[in-house]
Amino acid sequence: MRSGLARARGLGAAGSRTETFWRQRVTSVLGLPLVLGLLIVFWKLAGTDYASARLLIANPVVAVLMVMVIVIVNFAVHMRLGAQVVIEDYVHRPVLKPLLLMINTGTAFGAAIVAALAVIRISAFG
Repeated sequence: MRSGLARARGLGAAGSRTETFWRQRVTSVLGLPLVLGLLIVFWKLAGTDYASARLLIANPVVAVLMVMVIVIVNFAVHMRLGAQVVIEDYVHRPVLKPLLLMINTGTAFGAAIVAALAVIRISAFG
């Protein structure tokens, strides 16, 4: 049950309207061709040695694809939004909720930075 003011403003339980819902749907749609491209890269990597794998990842097209998957799908946006929704819906303690949301954001962006830097290092330095 929501108050009349909340209904008039269109705010949901978390107070964010449907922004998170739509962001998650858009990142899912954007992620489909990226993940398909990544699966092709993995298929080409199957059975290769370490040097061949580094050479393939050093290809600029492959490196950009991998960084885009890391940023859009994996860590920075889609995964963080999914965990955020779970935290907002199921954590009800006033001190714990903001703490978990901060940890979620920090972990997601930290993992994305580390993964993207690894791909950039391989592509730049072979």
